[in-house]
Amino acid sequence: MGLRIPVKLVKGDRRVQVNALLNTGFEASKPLVSIPIGVAEALKLRPTRPLTFEGPGLTMGAAYHAGEVVVEVSQQGSTRRVSAEAIITVGEDEVALSDKCIEQLGIVIDLKGRRWWLT
Repeated sequence: MGLRIPVKLVKGDRRVQVNALLNTGFEASKPLVSIPIGVAEALKLRPTRPLTFEGPGLTMGAAYHAGEVVVEVSQQGSTRRVSAEAIITVGEDEVALSDKCIEQLGIVIDLKGRRWWLT
């Protein structure tokens, strides 16, 4: 079972509080955040160019670039922010942070203990 944490997604004056999956298997060269259509609508994001990706078992998936958002994480009085490219992933129903997004936010994950903290 994956670990989910509370995050704020910010685009301009719009903010959405959600639980996001810390997906270290979502490998990217820059910070990415995968968002469902409902979250994109709440942030007034519009899909632009399509992209395809290879998922588990060599399956192919579809997603759409949707612009930059700020991902904000707070814990014990400390807040971290990172600018990330939002992608709308067809069929997904939750927010997921990429490995690079997790890394740049300074999130440390303890899956066995079901805990996380900021460095």
